[in-house]
Amino acid sequence: MTIGEIIDGLNRRESIAIIAKRLEISPYTLSKKLRLIGYEYDGEQKKRIFVGDGEEPRHLQLQEATALQYEKTDYQLLIYEQLQSIYELLRKREEVIAPIVSKSTEKKRRTFSINTEILARLDLISELKGIQKSKLVEEALQQFLQQYEVDKTSHFDN
Repeated sequence: MTIGEIIDGLNRRESIAIIAKRLEISPYTLSKKLRLIGYEYDGEQKKRIFVGDGEEPRHLQLQEATALQYEKTDYQLLIYEQLQSIYELLRKREEVIAPIVSKSTEKKRRTFSINTEILARLDLISELKGIQKSKLVEEALQQFLQQYEVDKTSHFDN
């Protein structure tokens, strides 16, 4: 059965289940293959229309058309490549976040008044980096205290 015959049958309101049974596949598989080839159901026109790239494959058999479509675009490979790049970005982000993780699990709550310009910059960095403000402040204070311990001639000495 050609793609054109399948589409014509569906557009004549023939059930997808009946057509799928003739093809000896499930209705879900038939619908999925038609979408893969480039056909979608148009709710306004109440029929299936071709929205894919290139020429409408009405003369081809269903198996031929899906095989050609798989040759055109190997979506599994594209998805794999995208996942790899996402994994790399996450790994790099973890390398940046890793030093910020505190060794001590005990925490205490304190309230401080901070200059609004500094607070705005902190908000911006927190949002851009996706790191909690408390973690950023903790890391900054940790670095400051390390520097303060080494440099005893700081202007903070009173």
